[in-house]
Amino acid sequence: MIRKKSIGILSRKTSYDIWIGENLLKKNNDYLASILADKKIAIISDKNVHSCQYSNLLDQISDLALNPYLLLIEPGETSKSWKVLKKILEWLTKLNFDKTDYILAFGGGVVGDLVSLAASLFRRGINLIQIPTTFLSQVDSSVGGKTAINSGSAKNSIGTFYHPKVVFCDLSFLSTLSDRVFLAGYAEVLKMALVFDKGFYKYLIENQKLTLLRDKSILMHIIDKSLELKSKIVEIDETEQGDRALLNFGHTFGHALESYFDYSEKLFHGEAVSLGMVLATLFSNEKGYISDHELKEIRDHLNMMTLPTEATQIHNGKIDVVKLLSFMKQDKKVVGDNINLILLKDIGNGFIKRNVSFQKLEKFLQLQLS
Repeated sequence: MIRKKSIGILSRKTSYDIWIGENLLKKNNDYLASILADKKIAIISDKNVHSCQYSNLLDQISDLALNPYLLLIEPGETSKSWKVLKKILEWLTKLNFDKTDYILAFGGGVVGDLVSLAASLFRRGINLIQIPTTFLSQVDSSVGGKTAINSGSAKNSIGTFYHPKVVFCDLSFLSTLSDRVFLAGYAEVLKMALVFDKGFYKYLIENQKLTLLRDKSILMHIIDKSLELKSKIVEIDETEQGDRALLNFGHTFGHALESYFDYSEKLFHGEAVSLGMVLATLFSNEKGYISDHELKEIRDHLNMMTLPTEATQIHNGKIDVVKLLSFMKQDKKVVGDNINLILLKDIGNGFIKRNVSFQKLEKFLQLQLS
C-alpha cells in the first residue's frame, strides 16, 4: 500500500509530498532518478540506524547507481549540538557539495532535526529529503519544517524553519525498533488527537491492542491521520506565531524533564511527552476543564501503551521542582515571569493558556511531583 499526501504551506514558498507505505524508495525509483541525476548525494544517519536499516535503504536505491557519501553520527539527543552541526557543515564543504545537490536525512527525530538545520544553513539552503525511521519521526517531526539543535540544557533553542523536498514514511524501517522506542513515538500521535480530533482519539482507544501489535493497516491510518492534522496546522501557521503552538501539548513539561534527566536513556523524548501530557491534563482538570473521568481515561490509555504517567516510574526519588522550573524558564513560550501553557478544554480541543505565573506553576508541580 502507498498513500500520497501533499502539504501546501500557506506562505506559498514551498509544497511537498509525503509518501506513506512500504518499500517506498524502491517504488519511487523513477522519481528519485529524475531529481537525483548528476547530483552529489549525502546520506546522514546515526550508527544504530545504519546497523539495522542501511542495507534496506541501499537495496531500495540499488538500481539508481547513486554512489552516495555517508556520514554517521552518534545516536541520541546529545548529537543535537554545535559540535556535530559544525562537523556536518565542514564535511559537506570538504566534499564540495553545492545547493543543487541532495542530503538524505535517514534516521529518527534527532537526525531529522539536526540534518534539517545543517541543510538550511549550508549554502543558505541545500536540497533535503527526509527518510524518517522511527514512529515518532514518521508521525510528527519529519514534517513541518522545524529544525533544531540544543544549547546546553535548553532543548531545541537554536533552529530554523526549512522544508524538505519530499518525505518517505516507510513502514519497513520500523521493523527493527524495540517496543520501547516504537511506543515512545505513540505519545506524539495521542498528542495530535487530544488537541485536535476527538474522533481520532476514540479510534486510538478502540485500536490500542492492534497498535501494540503493530498492525500495518492501523499504523498506516495512524500515520496518515496524524500528518493530515499536522499539515493543516502548518498550513495555517508555518512559523508558530499562533495555533501551531498547540502541537507543543505536553512538551513544555516534557522538554524540562528531558533536560532534568540530562537527555539520558532513562527518559526518551516520547516518554517525556507522555509525562508532560499527564501534567498538562492534570492542570486542565484543576482549572475545571477536563473531567475526572476523562483524565482517568487518558492515563489508563497511556498505561496500556506502556508509556509513563508518573514521575516515580522514571525516578524513585523526589523531583526537585525548583530545578525543573529552571529548565522550564528556558522554554520558548516564556513571557517575563509567566509562561504560556497548552491545555485541554475538552478532548480534541486544545487551547493556549497565556501568562500562567511560575509561582502558580511551582505550587502545582510541588503537589504533583514532590
